[in-house]
Amino acid sequence: MSTPIRKPYEGETRRLLLAFDIGTTFSGISYSVLDPGYVPEIRPVTRFPSQERVGGDTKIPTVIYYDQAGHPCAIGAETLAEGIEADAEEHGWTKAHWFKLHLRPKSRGSLILQESDPVPPLPENKTVTEVLADYIHYLHRCAKQYIEETHHNGSKLWDSVQDDIIYVLTHPNGWGGPQQAQMREAAILADVIPDSDEGRSRITFVTEGEASLQFCLSNGLSISGDNEHSGVLIVDAGGGTIDVTSYRKLKDGSFEEIAIPGCYFQGSIYVTQRAEGYFHELLSGTRFKEDIPTLTTRFDRNTKHVFRKDDEPLHIHFGSHRDRDPDLNIRAGRLTLSGEVVAKFFEPSISCIVEAIKTQQQTAHFPVKSVFLVGGFSASTWLYEKVKEVIEPLGITVSRPDTHVNKAVSNGAVAFYLDGVVRARVSRLTYGIKTYVDYDPTNASHQSRAHLVEPHSVHGKPILRNNFSCILPKDTRVKETTEFRQGFSSYSSDIRELRKKKHDILAYCGGLSHPTWINDEAEQYLSVCTVKADVSSLKPEVIFSERTGSHYCKISFDIVLQFGMTELKAQIAYFENGVEKRGPAQIAYGA
Repeated sequence: MSTPIRKPYEGETRRLLLAFDIGTTFSGISYSVLDPGYVPEIRPVTRFPSQERVGGDTKIPTVIYYDQAGHPCAIGAETLAEGIEADAEEHGWTKAHWFKLHLRPKSRGSLILQESDPVPPLPENKTVTEVLADYIHYLHRCAKQYIEETHHNGSKLWDSVQDDIIYVLTHPNGWGGPQQAQMREAAILADVIPDSDEGRSRITFVTEGEASLQFCLSNGLSISGDNEHSGVLIVDAGGGTIDVTSYRKLKDGSFEEIAIPGCYFQGSIYVTQRAEGYFHELLSGTRFKEDIPTLTTRFDRNTKHVFRKDDEPLHIHFGSHRDRDPDLNIRAGRLTLSGEVVAKFFEPSISCIVEAIKTQQQTAHFPVKSVFLVGGFSASTWLYEKVKEVIEPLGITVSRPDTHVNKAVSNGAVAFYLDGVVRARVSRLTYGIKTYVDYDPTNASHQSRAHLVEPHSVHGKPILRNNFSCILPKDTRVKETTEFRQGFSSYSSDIRELRKKKHDILAYCGGLSHPTWINDEAEQYLSVCTVKADVSSLKPEVIFSERTGSHYCKISFDIVLQFGMTELKAQIAYFENGVEKRGPAQIAYGA
């Protein structure tokens, strides 16, 4: 299974494509210089300022230290400097880490199953958008320096493209419009794009699951189930989330989702959190209590990654040779953990992945025949072998790339923009709008609500409010080009009230296959976004109402939505002299 041969770039001028994969614990940058007539190449940034190791790495910590005035004093690779923790303590710096998780959807309507463990607080007087902006600004600076240093005439290259850079930002499967809006605002605050329609259009989003698929394809990795009648499941196991997405390949070489993607808070940071809880339980009340942070850090950076067998002990060095307490399994400054204990730290995350795979298998529109593990957490041999042990007896092959796991998402994000092989996606929820319907006394459902009938305030006809008009049912495969339309008629005795309209797009989160009345399950409906449109160009129809004895104005138009892309798009459509015309519509997300 591989992507079609990449075509030469067809643009008229040279451009730069930058992809930022801002992960919970580590981040990466990949890019491509787009030269007209040349086939684009995907390159990762492998060297960052302050990196000590020659040759660098493709991933750097998603960490920022702020001074007491709220200014960043160490970011990313700079936070790996020797003695940084001591400097932070001495100068009163505040550490911002795992801050990406503050963006996560809080509602039950999201795809994310929330982990109960708390997320570290943001620095005082900082919003998540501000912290994210500081980190984006840093990544942008790193990309600039790397390109200037590694390309021939790099400074001239950067100067020629810097005002028109295309950015691709990645995010977990369970995130949507509200999170994308905050990330776009962070990019503006970071001063990498201008606060204009043109600037905002230079930001594109892709889910980590889809970026991982693109990475697998662009690297020619062999995945079984390479036909229209079976699917492949990509498991992106990262620091914070486990993202699972199922696809099948179509005859034309493109792909489509075949199940609702999943997103779970059971990434590698939760293994570390469980280890930290164990250290607190073991050492609280002892003279080694102050060593818990050191033990946790060394477990996170070393022990967690080398764990392979539950019948072999692991040792964490944290103190001097004289530190000893046999009752606590501490000898010569080393804490010894049995393999069985460490296995328990991993168990909830492994169980989560196994159950997520089974859920995808059960709900996919086509049988899943193979699973591909990518992401930094998938590099764990213990995790890989335990998942394989349970899943392969189900007739599903489990594999992972031998190398390049750390740059899967950032490289895949560039490939997403260049190749875009996913042509259809599965709707996550049932979407629609709140409206009213004319009362029908012959309809049994209407009869049961007869006590709620009221006259329309303008034309006086009997109506029932709180009707849910479905635009897109849940679990529907939607092509990128598919449009979903919802017709509207608005009435007013004052034409000025009809010039601008807005409508909330709702998501239904309950269990009904055909939800109809919002007040039956009011708590199951969430406002996803608001679509706003200027309809002043529409010519109103003037109608006389015999019920009220007065004239009123009526306009009719459609809101046109596209759900099949990685970002919701909207337009308005109306007819003028028998010809359909289109106009822009804005999508606004609440806080």
